[in-house]
Amino acid sequence: MAAYDEIADWYEEEFLRAQPVNPGASALRDLLGEGSGVCLEIGCGTGVHADLVRELGWTPLGVDLSSGMLRHARARQPTAQADAARLPIRDRSVDAVVSVLVHRSCWRSVRSSALQEPRTSTAPTVCSRIPARRTGRWPSC
Repeated sequence: MAAYDEIADWYEEEFLRAQPVNPGASALRDLLGEGSGVCLEIGCGTGVHADLVRELGWTPLGVDLSSGMLRHARARQPTAQADAARLPIRDRSVDAVVSVLVHRSCWRSVRSSALQEPRTSTAPTVCSRIPARRTGRWPSC
């Protein structure tokens, strides 16, 4: 069981619904921008950013370690369950990589996989590290 499995329903049904706008949307829009091709989101959680990625012209693909989070994400985008340090994709098989609102306890693994492995071909890697409010509910990875 991954650390975020136990809070997946709370995150989807309470936390996200309490937000006035999609958390991280502004940064994602500014940093990723419009484009085309496959955009891999490392640490996609419940897939809340998939609609915006699609709106920007990209085809979203989500990867997360938490099966609980992916249970919600599957309704929004294709997904794969994997550790960010061992992504299940071939080199140069995606056009952009993003990571938005990944908890700081998981950041080292995401940054390592996204920035040190040559996973993109036509667009830069965009890692957006946006601090989340402390609620006492965020587990460590």
